[in-house]
Amino acid sequence: MSIQKANAHWVVWFSLLGAFLLSIVPLPAWISIARPSWVAMVVLYWVMALPERFGLFFAFFTGLLMDVVLGTTFGQNSMGLLLVAVIVLGLHRRLRMFPWWQQAFMVFVIVGFYQLLNLWIRSALGRTPPTLWYLAPALTSAAFWPWVSIILSSLRRDFRVT
Repeated sequence: MSIQKANAHWVVWFSLLGAFLLSIVPLPAWISIARPSWVAMVVLYWVMALPERFGLFFAFFTGLLMDVVLGTTFGQNSMGLLLVAVIVLGLHRRLRMFPWWQQAFMVFVIVGFYQLLNLWIRSALGRTPPTLWYLAPALTSAAFWPWVSIILSSLRRDFRVT
């Protein structure tokens, strides 16, 4: 018997859990500067793949969870992931049609906006001096995007997430 449509949404939540775990894994300081934005990429994928199911509330709620997990200013990641969701919802039909290298470039741009918004909030609070190194996660996220996209789309296909 096949998996019910409503029961397959656990794949989305487990993929977010995996992204949260990858976001908090301790890394050396020289590598952690360029840690990919795993949660932003997973939110980007699910909003792009299923915009009728996962949209603004999904991104906002995930951002609040991320604020709690990372101990950042409450609402900082929510605003960033809302920005990601708004951009992706506006472009999701085109993003699906792009080849992997164009999608990776768009991930670079979208995660770059996400990182710049976080930098702006942190600098306004006096916590981080603005540097261009803050955009390094956008580069690594773009580099990892093809594999994240392949893994999540195969999970979506295998477990019939609709």
